[in-house]
Amino acid sequence: MLKYLVFFHLTVAVLRILYILFGHTDLSTEEAQYWLWSKNLDLSYYSKPPLIAYMNAVSTFFLGNTEIGVRINAVIIGFLVGILTYFASYTIFYKYFENKRDLEIFSFISSVFIYGIVGYNLSSIIFLTDTPLILFYLLTVILFYKSINEKKPILWIGTGISAGLGFLSKFSMVFFLPGAVIYLLLKRRDIFKEKWFYISIFIASLFTTPVIIWNIKNDFVTFKHVGTLEGSYIKEISLEKSISYIGDYLIGQIAINSVFIFPLILGAIIFGIKHRKKNEIFYTLILPAVVFLFFLYVAFKKRVEANWPAFGYVTLYLLTVYFIYMKKIYKTTVVLFTLSLLSILILFYTPILDKVGLGHILPPEKDPTKRLVGWKELGEKVSEIISDLPENRYLIFSENYHIASELAFYVKGNPQTFCINLGRRMNQFDLWESMNTYKNRGYYGVYVTQWGLRDEVKDGFEKLIRHETFDVVFRGKVVRRYNIFVFSGFRGINEIKTNRY
Repeated sequence: MLKYLVFFHLTVAVLRILYILFGHTDLSTEEAQYWLWSKNLDLSYYSKPPLIAYMNAVSTFFLGNTEIGVRINAVIIGFLVGILTYFASYTIFYKYFENKRDLEIFSFISSVFIYGIVGYNLSSIIFLTDTPLILFYLLTVILFYKSINEKKPILWIGTGISAGLGFLSKFSMVFFLPGAVIYLLLKRRDIFKEKWFYISIFIASLFTTPVIIWNIKNDFVTFKHVGTLEGSYIKEISLEKSISYIGDYLIGQIAINSVFIFPLILGAIIFGIKHRKKNEIFYTLILPAVVFLFFLYVAFKKRVEANWPAFGYVTLYLLTVYFIYMKKIYKTTVVLFTLSLLSILILFYTPILDKVGLGHILPPEKDPTKRLVGWKELGEKVSEIISDLPENRYLIFSENYHIASELAFYVKGNPQTFCINLGRRMNQFDLWESMNTYKNRGYYGVYVTQWGLRDEVKDGFEKLIRHETFDVVFRGKVVRRYNIFVFSGFRGINEIKTNRY
């Protein structure tokens, strides 16, 4: 069975590589930002821990500063997650199968089932911090479960290392601990007497060291940023806004999983609650419940991005497949899985809708993939503009870190770019070299923005010498428009600093 497992997931990985090489999407703005971090390696970063930067540094060293150089990480991790899903099902549910062959088939189906999940497919192509987080969260789920049942020191050590790497992927890894502790309190209190349980936690905590050291040196900006995301700054909560945020949160969770797969997941949750006395089922239920409920609490105060809790659902997918197996709803599952897979394929190539006359279902202006196009062309346009300027005597900048990051990646030669602060919240650019370092030294400026020309920018130069607009056309419609201003004589910009994190 293992050879079929590897062959299947390897085949999908190859197809994903081909999509990246020949598809129509550019790097997302977050991917470009994390790539830029890899060119400025550090112990940690403003909003995220450092692992993604180091992974990008390694992959682009071998494959260059290219889309595949970045996204190969997502493809490899997607492959590994597929393999680990098999072993997670095998490890957790083996007691319920007398026949080893049936267990292997069940576990294989579990590893295939995740292809019907929107979030998994996105994270297996688009390389964000969620991608390595999902890998190490799932690995920790497996190792922790094996540790409490086999009580081998090597497994506890592995659990600690895996959890630590998950933390270095994304801080959300910490949500594994409360779910695990609740499980132990209700099902396995004997583990609290195991010294290796605490050693495992200590090992995991060691991986927080670089983040803590970096924050000590940088005024704990990450803690302030995370507190802002959690909504700790909000003193008064509007009931109307809370209802709106919660509604958006629930819709987002359905969408990030799949509208078609959601009925099966909901059925699995109800099934799991009814059979919660079984340790294996409770384990697969409590971990996602903790994550979901925490972000539901956050949604009372502010808007929650759909992907934030998605990593925590990995065990829920295992429970869903077990629910399907127990209820024998195979035909229904095949239909829903097929519809989900078809919708995901369309999502990755939405222009197909126009070709079959269904473009009105998802018009370009509402197409989420519009954010993944046009960056390469914008970079080429800026490259053309700077070719008319004296070599290495220009500064490329924006007030938006998304634009600044994409330009750093797509402008010829990957030049240094800057993100000026005109009243926005803080970001990683504010911790790097300031553009004002180059004032009064005869530099030109290339300012790229989706808005008009701010006085603060205009006053920072002696003369505006060129202004062009650039339209991003997707599926026959203009979905974004940029203003490109070229100045001479950089005198310095009076930035507007805020206490927003």
